Amino acid sequence: MRGPLATLVFLLAALAAGAAAAVLPVRAELVVTGAAAPVDIVAAPGDASRLFVVEQGGRIRILRNGAFAATPFLDVSSLIAAGGERGLLGFAFHPQSATNGRFFVGYTRAGDGATVIAAYRVATGTPDRADPASAQILLTIAQPFENHNGGALRFGPDGYLYIGMGDGGSGNDPGNRAQDPNELLGKLLRIDVDGGTPYASPPDNAFVASGLGRPEIFALGLRNPWRIGFDRVTGDLYIGDVGQDREEEIDFLPRGVPAGANFGWRVVEGNRCTGLSGAKCPSPQYVAPILTYEHGPGCSVTGGVVYRGKRVPALYGRYLYGDYCSGQIFAAARDADGQWRTEQVLDADQRIGTFGEDADGEVYWSDLASGALYRMAADTVTPVAIEYFNAALGHYFLTAFPEEAAALDAGAFGGAWRRTGFGFGAFTAGESATVSVCRFFGVPGRGPNSHFYTGDAAECAGLKANPLWQFEANAFAVRLPQAGVCPAATRPVYRLYNNPAVVADVNHRFTTDGATYAAMQAAGWIGEGVAMCAK
Repeated sequence: MRGPLATLVFLLAALAAGAAAAVLPVRAELVVTGAAAPVDIVAAPGDASRLFVVEQGGRIRILRNGAFAATPFLDVSSLIAAGGERGLLGFAFHPQSATNGRFFVGYTRAGDGATVIAAYRVATGTPDRADPASAQILLTIAQPFENHNGGALRFGPDGYLYIGMGDGGSGNDPGNRAQDPNELLGKLLRIDVDGGTPYASPPDNAFVASGLGRPEIFALGLRNPWRIGFDRVTGDLYIGDVGQDREEEIDFLPRGVPAGANFGWRVVEGNRCTGLSGAKCPSPQYVAPILTYEHGPGCSVTGGVVYRGKRVPALYGRYLYGDYCSGQIFAAARDADGQWRTEQVLDADQRIGTFGEDADGEVYWSDLASGALYRMAADTVTPVAIEYFNAALGHYFLTAFPEEAAALDAGAFGGAWRRTGFGFGAFTAGESATVSVCRFFGVPGRGPNSHFYTGDAAECAGLKANPLWQFEANAFAVRLPQAGVCPAATRPVYRLYNNPAVVADVNHRFTTDGATYAAMQAAGWIGEGVAMCAK
């Protein structure tokens, strides 16, 4: 049920006021300047050499090696009405674009202001140029007002094109279009661009079987979805839906969920019943957001992506999103109790327009005001404990030693060690109220084929005296929990144990990721609680 207790409400005002919280070890890295109102950042599938930057005025520009190409990839400025919330708003490559050359754009059409979804192809023999003559209009949606155009385009793991549509604008959705199944406005659409002319509606869309609504509709009840993103690992969908005048929200659909989810607008805004409709509120028919925040310094959410890159291990698996008005950027993830938690990671003092990923999963964002693009980077001060996994041994390993990580990344020990993506910020030795973590490995031929880490002095001394374990190093510094609770401004590191039948198969894992902690317990590992506290 939607309601005040249905989700956690995170107040930007509280964060701005300095509420004590752990700070992830990240920083903003300037990539390039000179874009004109960049509203989307896209990589072609499998292409690690280029990023495509969408400008609201109608150009798509190629970014390569930190500089823009002189000639735009595509320029549709003559076709569009731009300004305010209108313009060239969405761009997505077909999953097989490397072979079929297809891509898709969404824009506001000059003249009548309608939303147009169109297909194009890359010019033959010229991969840095689109063929304007290849344009094929797939879908045209009339817009009653100039705002709330939505415009996000992304392909899902099912191979279908998802289209985020706003409710048609004005304020408070005067036509109640978001709840009208015969309107495409205020919806998340899903179409099959390979299955018909010019497209087909997937048979399991919300109203295909019943015929009680438009067949393109996958989900409904959205106000103005400004940026949607699929987790490239799990396939889960995140939607940043801009609120009216009180609450911003992040909506979530796990991969494989049936079509027909109703996010509630205009009956609800965030978790608040609006009183704008005669519909029952709260009601279990509405899918509650996973995260909301009230207006204060923030006023307009910019949906983002789940970090799956390698440059910032402390962010791995976290959903990144921001606020256009405040310039704050947040990271969210499920905790061990299954609840969503969010935290501010940067106060960018920018007009955050969009987030995007490159082919390697590194995350970028744009500043609409300055036209600059930035990339998430690890700070250069905080040590980071990076997690590796050896599949042949079933063995997890943590290191905060840069030279050790470099050796493993370069293929030491037969190249069997691979980063999991996870990691966490550690303290530097000697910081106030910290302890050194003892690192142990099982004695070959006798002990466990596993590493073990502890910051507890008594446990460290006991293992040093245990003939099954050998001490390797003081690995990094942490703070210790008190009665299982970490101090303010730290985050819990959970310990897991696989409980095997023989000592040689013993394995442990240490993670700050609550969802991983819960999932591994569901798979049979024993959760041993909070072992230490990281940054």
